[in-house]
Amino acid sequence: MTYKEFLELLEELQLDLDSAAEALDLEISDITAWEDEEEIPKSAEKWIKKEKVEFATLNNTNEDDNFEDEEDLDIDDNEDLDLGSEVDEEEK
Repeated sequence: MTYKEFLELLEELQLDLDSAAEALDLEISDITAWEDEEEIPKSAEKWIKKEKVEFATLNNTNEDDNFEDEEDLDIDDNEDLDLGSEVDEEEK
């Protein structure tokens, strides 16, 4: 993984270099030095991938906070809908 890819993942996960440095027990300058390397250290790659999985898990629930049961909805079984009469009146 390149430094650029690492930064993109940090952004996607809404993390910054401070968070990464703290999690990896490094100085920010150590992390920014990776820009000159072909790949970031494997420990950092492993950490960011773990964070991505955890982030996806947190944001991937099947629950909808605004969900209402059909029984709770006030639906009059389309009594007020008479679409045919509107079409007939427009055609006259």
